Amino acid sequence: MVEKKKQINFENNLYSASSICEGRICYNGEFSRIYSFATENIAGYIDYFDFDNKSLLTVGSSGDQVLNAFYNGARDITLFDINEYAKYYVYLKISAILSLSYQEFILFFFKHDISPFKENKYMFSKEIFNKIKYNLRLFDYESYLFFDELISLYDGEKIRSRLFDDDEDRKIVIKGINKYLQDEESYNKLKSVIRKIHFKYVYGNIFEDDIDGKFDNIFLSNLCSVTSLENLKAMLQKLDKNNLNSKGSVLFGYLWNTFYESNQLKEEWKDIYKMPIVREYLKEYIVEKMNPIFKIYGVKCRDFKIIEISYEKDKKIVVEDKPKEVKPIEVKSNVYVQKEI
Repeated sequence: MVEKKKQINFENNLYSASSICEGRICYNGEFSRIYSFATENIAGYIDYFDFDNKSLLTVGSSGDQVLNAFYNGARDITLFDINEYAKYYVYLKISAILSLSYQEFILFFFKHDISPFKENKYMFSKEIFNKIKYNLRLFDYESYLFFDELISLYDGEKIRSRLFDDDEDRKIVIKGINKYLQDEESYNKLKSVIRKIHFKYVYGNIFEDDIDGKFDNIFLSNLCSVTSLENLKAMLQKLDKNNLNSKGSVLFGYLWNTFYESNQLKEEWKDIYKMPIVREYLKEYIVEKMNPIFKIYGVKCRDFKIIEISYEKDKKIVVEDKPKEVKPIEVKSNVYVQKEI
């Protein structure tokens, strides 16, 4: 189901996607790449939230926030995203889980299968897509038309490289941060219940547009890192007033570290990395401390920290300054796999 806060033009989206695959146009402000998989450690934080038959409002064009929440028991999920292609991709993933075995899913969606240095030749293959088509057509006809057209015209490598953002493409990392992909048993658990999913996609800008409905949980991913503290606080006030249930919870910020400096960031975006400023400015939302989660997968040998800042209405949660120490436990292809001590 798609609720239209802004008008989605399917024909324009398909034409633009085809033009991008052919190299006739480049990305601009109107269209953004699809995240193939989440880049945040969802498996590390999701168990801190109650999803048993609860509702969720989330952002995230990869759809992994949706799928992991459903895995954890959520049954009413709304994805609110400014990426017009997100709807098509989330329905593709849902249909693939219903239609494919665990190994087929990996072959179809993962950029690398056996070797991290060699691309997977079955990525977005016509043969595997033919197994998904029937269920995709039933779930959402536009999503079926979108991918049926692209996969019939272009090879999987071209679709993946030109339409998708692979910020994280390592197999071990993707499996580690997604509960539903950690092993075949987990995948089949989601597969067995996914027909019961009540999923709604809303196209819009969460900073600007009003959202209908009340939710038990709200996930804002890393939006805190692409806006000012003033805009973030205004959005939290709006969500608190209009959309959060009285016992609801909000994950309002996911940061990969708290010392990030980059010339690519606008000056007003950098304050979120300054914890004393964040604590003071958002103190009405940070009422108790919760230890950050540190299952960090695929971290190269460097100082690396995570902070998740959560706000739970009518309860108390925390942000802790110093993360727990982590140590390497396995080395593969010069990549450290780390775990909590």
